Amino acid sequence: MVYVSGFKRKHKKVVIGGNDGNIMLGHAYWDHEFSKSMINLLNEGSETGRYDNSLWEQILMDNVNNLPPMGIRLYPNGIIFEFDSLDELRKFDDTYVKKTDSMIMHNICSVLNCREQDILNFMTIKEGITNTSFVFEVYGKKYVYRHPGPDSEVLISRKREKEVLEKVKKYDIDPTYIYMSEEGWKISHYIEDFRIPDYNSFEDSKRVCNVIKKLHSIDVKVDWEFDPWEKASYLEGLLNTNSTPIADDEFIDIKEDIRRCNEIAKECNLDKVLCHCDTYAHNWIISNSNTILIDWEYAGNADPGCDVGSYIMDSMWDIPEAETFIRLYCGENYSEQLRIHYLAFTAVISFYWYVWALYREHSGIVMGDSLYRWRAMAKKYSKYIKKTTGV
Repeated sequence: MVYVSGFKRKHKKVVIGGNDGNIMLGHAYWDHEFSKSMINLLNEGSETGRYDNSLWEQILMDNVNNLPPMGIRLYPNGIIFEFDSLDELRKFDDTYVKKTDSMIMHNICSVLNCREQDILNFMTIKEGITNTSFVFEVYGKKYVYRHPGPDSEVLISRKREKEVLEKVKKYDIDPTYIYMSEEGWKISHYIEDFRIPDYNSFEDSKRVCNVIKKLHSIDVKVDWEFDPWEKASYLEGLLNTNSTPIADDEFIDIKEDIRRCNEIAKECNLDKVLCHCDTYAHNWIISNSNTILIDWEYAGNADPGCDVGSYIMDSMWDIPEAETFIRLYCGENYSEQLRIHYLAFTAVISFYWYVWALYREHSGIVMGDSLYRWRAMAKKYSKYIKKTTGV
């Protein structure tokens, strides 16, 4: 157990594993001096995304010689225990086998008609930005549980998401879906041996395009729309209301270029269709036999450029690669007008996700390099449209 009260010592080395030395286990309490140093390192790490998937101990390991001394309280073996999963806790204390008083466990039992002791082998999923998700097993079959993250209700209507899931379920676009509550928790089938699309794979691009085209062709509409320009303006307004200046010297210029892109995109006057609106790689499941689009939190009636542009945005493709994807999507209908339309919409949807990331950072969520990538795509594609069209 580590404390910063009492005797302090300067650590020379912190390693993972080893056969001698003390084990850091349990809670760590930081005094003002140590906290100040850690905050500086955390802020530096958030700029680069270096520690986005790391525990705080990794920062200690990397900077042990530069951090202030820490106090240590030593305990004999068998006093402090660490539990990395509910399964480990159950082995230590059997009172957790049948009843945990957990709302999540109750939710799972109510949908899958099982007992708490039947729910095993939990595994956290780390890719999600908005939610907390994990894999679990019941009667030898794996499932995914998703729990909505903090402040997500400002960005997402869970009632609308549930309605979309129920509507698209019969079209086999997301066969993983089992149940979702209007509060936002959801249970899905787990797909074995899956991967996300490879942005460098032409075959993966074709598979993704086929699903997007299928989605846009189904005869399903909802009672709301997703307009990325309007939604970006809404989020910018929330940031301004909270007296949080956007720390981007080029924001006004980028926004003006995006406004022009939005006007150019609307000149095409494409019919709005049901769109997913968040088609980046981690919302796809690719297996040998299927290509599945998941997580429908932002879905609504929208310009098809929302789905084409979202995928291009996260790929960080240059213009020629994006044009190849647009040709795949458009097929024999491809034209210069549609090329400009989808490139312009890539800029608009990238700008939306950039402002969305700014808002999430304001809410305390570390976005890492995603924020900077989406900003870069908004800037690059809007500059290209401005140069190409002269508008």
